Amino acid sequence: MGRFGLFVCVVLAVGCQKGGEACTKARLDASNAWKTVESQAGNVKVKGWPGFEELSDAQKAEAVKTWAAIETQADMVFSSFAYERITWKTADPAREATHQKFQGFFAKDNFTLFAAALKTADQKYDTASKLCRE
Repeated sequence: MGRFGLFVCVVLAVGCQKGGEACTKARLDASNAWKTVESQAGNVKVKGWPGFEELSDAQKAEAVKTWAAIETQADMVFSSFAYERITWKTADPAREATHQKFQGFFAKDNFTLFAAALKTADQKYDTASKLCRE
């Protein structure tokens, strides 16, 4: 019984270690993906896009405000994954707010690359959620 118990402990320790490594990898992948979303949102906020100059002043102001909010929320998700202990209470609502702002943006169809980056970030988020949530 003593040897069997030791064997079980070793198997459990190795299993937990692999799970920890998988979680760490998933957490870092999600962090990097959300940093990309944040960076892209910041670039749009600062540089605009083709056709931006033709917008009214009110539309320009709304666009900058929207992209600033997307950038801020994406940064909150990124920051939530920055440490070993993921802050899901921050990440979950920030992720939702990012989507809400982007989906409500009047010119979202012009941002297929951003939409793809956001989709990738979501996939990485979901993977980290499966591997890391307690």
